This record gives sequence, structure tokens and C-alpha cells, in this order.
Amino acid sequence: MDLTALQTDLLRCLRLAIQANRNHRLVYCTEWLGYLPFGLYHWIEADGQDISKALPLGWSSEDLKVLETVGLLTKVDVWKNPSDDCETKVTYEVTLA
Repeated sequence: MDLTALQTDLLRCLRLAIQANRNHRLVYCTEWLGYLPFGLYHWIEADGQDISKALPLGWSSEDLKVLETVGLLTKVDVWKNPSDDCETKVTYEVTLA
């Protein structure tokens, strides 16, 4: 499977973000803001810091799934708030090679 230009750029940004992190992990977070016009909000944290502003515009959870499918991300943990299905945290380990 070939990566799109956006996915390649996203992977580059993720690898840069985790360089200082010894375990090479990041967390994809989602949360429902609870009112319109805002809906589901999502962001990525590296070492507890939101790195979303450093990521390419237009990235989505689907891009993360593609990176996982091709073996560039490995899902390590999934947490879902039992009282709010929209609040999740998915921990990935980033492959450096």
C-alpha cells in the first residue's frame, strides 16, 4: 500500500515529535465538545503535549489507521471513557525505520 503525500508528511511529523521521548509513543485523543457547531475534537499528544499544530492540515484518524496497517504505527493501548463513548485515548508506538 502506497502512502499519500499527507500520510508521509504526517509520519515525518510524528517521528520528529517522539524523538525526545524514550518510549517512542504518542496518544491519539478524542473528545466531544458537547455543543454545535462543534463536534468531535481530536488531537495527538507526545510526552503529554498536544502536537496537533505541528501536523499537516487535513490529517484524520483514518490516516493513523493506514500508518498502522502498513506497520509504521503499532497500537499499544486503547482507553474509552465508560460514561462517554466519544472520549478515547489510543496509544501508538512509532516505528523509526
